[in-house]
Amino acid sequence: MLPALIFPFVFGLALFRLVEIPRKLWAGVLRLPGRHRRLWLAATAGAYLALLCYTAALAAVLARAIFLAENQVFAYLSLLIYVASYPVVYFVAAWVFYYGLEPKKHQEAR
Repeated sequence: MLPALIFPFVFGLALFRLVEIPRKLWAGVLRLPGRHRRLWLAATAGAYLALLCYTAALAAVLARAIFLAENQVFAYLSLLIYVASYPVVYFVAAWVFYYGLEPKKHQEAR
């Protein structure tokens, strides 16, 4: 019951992050780790792609279950493990983003 209550909130947070991270990188507010932190760079890119793919796949499967499934009860029961694991995927990605993305350091006026 708890994952059903948490899922919409976490899904919204994930969509927000998936939009805000590229926007902030493009604007220069955030930056990726430098050359000396290649492991965090790879982990950050991997976490973003994993969250993006998991979110898109979960949204597509949920839409299919809602609109195209003949037996909706069976369709929802088969999705239960994916919906329940989505908060874990999000929080792991958020942890990687916390350590992998850095705010841009402002240069002081001289």
